[in-house]
Amino acid sequence: MATVTRQPRIYPVDIPQGSRIAEQPHDVLALLRSGTRSAVPPIGLIVLSGHPAVYRLGLCAAVDLALAGEPILYLAGANIFDPFLVGRLARTNHVSPSLVLRHIHVSRAFTCHQMVRLVTDCLPSAIQRYAANWVILSGPLELLYDESVPDQEAARLFLAMQRALQRLVQQGTHILCVSPLPATTSGVRCTFLTTLRACAHRTIDVHETETGIRLQEQDAAGSTGWTIPRSAWNRL
Repeated sequence: MATVTRQPRIYPVDIPQGSRIAEQPHDVLALLRSGTRSAVPPIGLIVLSGHPAVYRLGLCAAVDLALAGEPILYLAGANIFDPFLVGRLARTNHVSPSLVLRHIHVSRAFTCHQMVRLVTDCLPSAIQRYAANWVILSGPLELLYDESVPDQEAARLFLAMQRALQRLVQQGTHILCVSPLPATTSGVRCTFLTTLRACAHRTIDVHETETGIRLQEQDAAGSTGWTIPRSAWNRL
């Protein structure tokens, strides 16, 4: 396998050079990279939020990193992990799906307590075990929106998860959180996504338009936006 210099990605970090699994990325994976400013330094926490398309984008990011030879820790809080999408992207890149899946280590949580325990207790050791630089949290807030969990308990669990993520970032881990807009519009839970975004180094909003999936970032450096055309999106 060839050693190459990584291209900028939607999750902008200069990952150390290594052995790629595939050289030519799927067109959507290439489009995900195209919106990144190459001058941006390595980043710890990125929040991708908005339209439910964020779930598929997060999985595309996991596949793209896996194709670059990176071990990925993928925590599915919304129980959304589509191995068929992984397989389609792998085959498009002329790679065995099983080879890509071996680089993506998936853990599922079915309650908010399980999700927070994965982040606070299990992630640090898993990062060391797999020598992983990247963690992808898919729907980390979804289980906290469960109304059967009292507001005070949900707030306590969110704070524990937030602090654990900040510690991991300080230790050099890069974390991509993908979360749709909150299902609730009142109470303490409606602040969770806003608070998480406030802690992030970069935030990217996802919208659906007539032409495709629009990604938009606004920060101190200005506004950056790019679109994944519907024709490319529909081929996933």
